[in-house]
Parts: sequence; structure tokens; C-alpha cells
Amino acid sequence: MHLKVLLVDDEFLVRLGIKSLIDWEQHQLTYVGDAQDGLEALEIIEKTRPDIMLTDIVMPRMNGIELIEKVKSEYPDTHIIVLSSHNDYEYVRKAMKLGVEDYILKASLKPEELLQMLLDVSKKISSSREVRQRQIDTKPAVEMNENGGSRQLKQWIFQPNAMAEDEHVAEKDRVFFLNGYVFVLITIHRDQHRTDSSDKQKLVNLISLQLDKSTEGIFQDVNEEEIVLLFPKKKEGVHPIDEGVRFGKEIIEAARRFINLSLSIGISEGSQGIQSLPDVYSRAKRALQNYFYEGKERVYLYADHLENIPAGNVITQEDETVLKVELDRMNAMGIKQVLDRIFERMEMWKGPVEKCIQLCLQLLHTIQNGLKPYQEDMFKELEQEEPLYKQVLKFDELSKAKQWFEQLIDDCCGQGKALGGGNFREDIQQLILYMKTNYTEDISLRHAAERVRMSENYLSYLFKKETQVGFSEYLNQIRVGKAAELLLESKLPVYAIAEKVGYENFNYFGRIFKKTMGVSPQQYRVKFKSSLS
Repeated sequence: MHLKVLLVDDEFLVRLGIKSLIDWEQHQLTYVGDAQDGLEALEIIEKTRPDIMLTDIVMPRMNGIELIEKVKSEYPDTHIIVLSSHNDYEYVRKAMKLGVEDYILKASLKPEELLQMLLDVSKKISSSREVRQRQIDTKPAVEMNENGGSRQLKQWIFQPNAMAEDEHVAEKDRVFFLNGYVFVLITIHRDQHRTDSSDKQKLVNLISLQLDKSTEGIFQDVNEEEIVLLFPKKKEGVHPIDEGVRFGKEIIEAARRFINLSLSIGISEGSQGIQSLPDVYSRAKRALQNYFYEGKERVYLYADHLENIPAGNVITQEDETVLKVELDRMNAMGIKQVLDRIFERMEMWKGPVEKCIQLCLQLLHTIQNGLKPYQEDMFKELEQEEPLYKQVLKFDELSKAKQWFEQLIDDCCGQGKALGGGNFREDIQQLILYMKTNYTEDISLRHAAERVRMSENYLSYLFKKETQVGFSEYLNQIRVGKAAELLLESKLPVYAIAEKVGYENFNYFGRIFKKTMGVSPQQYRVKFKSSLS
């Protein structure tokens, strides 16, 4: 497996030179990027998690020593080599005390020396990881109450009434909880195609090994996907939340590397006593749900404001109306503009995941109803593996949900346009196609009845029976939909747009547009044109 290398130096020519000196791929190394100071380096480290970092000492904003301290604290599996100048001796000495692997002078740097140093560190990393992997794979199965853990932890979280009178609480557990703790909730993101039952036990072994190596704590699995880990608030010089975050990042990285498991973690600072367990579990669970909005494999901290965010109108009546108009027109671009606005609100809202999934189901229902007239079995091919609603219930990240809906619209609009019309009786279908093509003309019910050779009354009855919408309302929807498109895509004045879509009376157009869209044409242009820029 290739090891990842990051370079940090404030001199552009040094970065360019070192990057060019070595054939990285040939030596099973991957150059993941470079940074010009410590702050920029931390951003790259968060995204790439390099195995080796080459860093300068004297840099602006955050120097090498500050960067090394930060990396050693938060990313202890990253090995560090210092790039130094002749007058950096004191800094180098400090760096060596912090535990860097080695240092090399930039002024006399030779490609073969740097390469050998990288290879030596690579060998050391590979050797230590092989040992770690064997420990995880061969360690006797760890019972969840080892390391001071309690078999009753799960019960205390989910059955608060039972714990108050629990006479069997061990004295060491009473002391642990009285001293206070930080509550860490680990969730396993299961790949639906993976069924390896040994993964959970390997993760338990990994947590046990990590606790043995660096800190104290107790842990317990609370269900198939979750493990609770508690840190005591007694380590001097280290804030317990910081300890939880550091440990969480280590576990996420190690689980990905050694078990190929994806984890996310929620943390809540607890209070004293066993009685607080249900509350801090709930807060950690709430913090953890942020992975749905911001991404997996991260550590999330609970904040009070999370509970106070109002649900708001994530999907408004106006959204529903515009969607129906654009779905009727099979306008994929217009539909996606509405989706963009809805998902942007969802991301800002960050409500409970279950509620967000309900909103996605509501959105799917609107789309299915809007497209159904075109073909009853339009969704048949998309539901070959499982119904669409079940696919929605499996959403685990908002970004994936948005991609799914966009693909659904592309597929369905492509099918609808290929069909050339709807699943109505032939004469009504032909009339609708005529209306969509000639909406700028003066199409009255009388004129339409003459085209299909029916009486006006019978056509009015039949049209509403087939489309669930009256003839005039359907024609207005077509015209208003086209007007909305012109408002966003052109600079034409509103009165000119009214004329282009078939309205001679500007005021009447304004009333119909507002009734359909919920806002005036001018407000619609101001409100939504920014979504195109």
C-alpha cells in the first residue's frame, strides 16, 4: 500500500524542487500536496491524513514547532521529518523532543539522502502497522466490561428508572461516574454489501488496544451499530473534550486503515452521576447526526444551539407549485433549480435525520404525482431492485440524497420527452401537445373543442377527468411555467414576457402568475435569479 506524503514549506522553489526530486510512485509513495504554512497544512491533513509530513520550521502564521505539536496531539499516526536551515538548531532540538523521526538540512539536501530517509520511515510505519494488524486480528475477544467497563452501562442508558435503585453498582463504577466523564458515541456505517460479522469484534479489540496505549476509559456496545465510550474527567493538563476528540480521530483513522470500517463520532460532555447517562447519550446522538449533513468519518461535538434550530418551511407551498408546473413541462433544468433551493434549506436547517428523510419522501411523492400522467409505469425500471421510497429511507448523507433526486429527474424527464406526451386518451393527449406548442396563441375552450370535435361542456368534463385540472388552469400553468423560465433566463421586461406567453392583459398576467407561483413576476425574478449565477 502506498504511503501518503505531505510537504510544508513557505518557499515555493523549495516545494517545487522537492516535489520534482523523487519518483514518488516508483517507491510506493503518494505525494498528496504541499502547504506554505502550518494553518494551510492542517486543512490538507484533515482531508488527506498523510502518513509522513516533511515540514520547515520557520514559517508565517503557524510555524513548524506549533504545527508539529498540533499534529502529534491530533494525528499521532503521522510521522514527521524536519527540513531545517543551519541556524535552526534550537528549533530542531525542540522538534526532536516532540518526537519527530529525523531532520535534514535544506541547504545541502541531496535527493538520495531524502529518499533514503523517507524509505526508512516508510519501513518503520509498515512494520508497526503489521504488528497492530496482528494484534487486532489475533487478540482474544475483548469483553465489553474490560478496562473498568460495566455490563450495566447499556441498561443505565436505556432504562433510567431501573438504575436509580440499582443496588449492584460496583464501587469503582460509582467513583468513576461521581468524578464526571465525557460521553463518546461511535457509530458504524455499514456497507449494505458487507456482512462480515467479525468487524464489530475487531473494532472492540481496536478500542481496547487504543485505550491500553494512550488513555483511560470504559466502553460498551449499546446496539448493533453503536459503541459508547466514556472518558474520566481527571487527566491534568488535558481538557476531557479534547481527549475525546483526539481519541475519536485516532479510532476513525485506525478503523479505516486496519478494518476497512467507516465510523462517525458524536461527543457530549457529561455531568456527574449515573443518572445523567440518558441525557448525554441523547445529546451525543444529536451531535452525531451532523454526519448526514457534513460528511462521515468525522468527530462532531454537541452544542446547545442544535436543539433550538426551528424546522421552518423547508419545502414551501411555492416550491410545490413550481415543481408541479415544471414537472408538467418536463423541464429538468427548472425542476433542479427548485431542488437546489430545497436542499440548500435542508443543509442550513440541519434538523433530525428522521425528519429530513420524511421531507425527502414528501418530495418524492410530489415528483411521482407530477410525472405519473406521462406514463403509469415510468418508475418501473427504476424500481427493479427495490421501490423508490425504500431507496429514500436508506439515505445516509444529504449530498447523496440530492444526487439521487437529480438522477431521478434526468431519467424521468428523458423518458417523458421520449414518449412525446402523457398517458391520457389519445384525443386529450394530442390537445395537450397542441397547447404546449401553441400556448402563445388565443386558445379558448371553444377553439379546443372544435379541434377535437367535441362540445365545450363535454371537453371541459373530459379534460378535468383525465388531467385532474381544468382546461383554463392547465393552459395557465403552461404559460406561467414558460414565463418563469423567461424571467430567470432573459432580461426582457415583465410586460414583454406576458405578451410572449400569450397574455394581452398585463395585469391579468400578474394575477395569474401570483396565484400560481405565490409571488409576483418581479418578486420571482429577484428571489430566484441568483440561483442561476
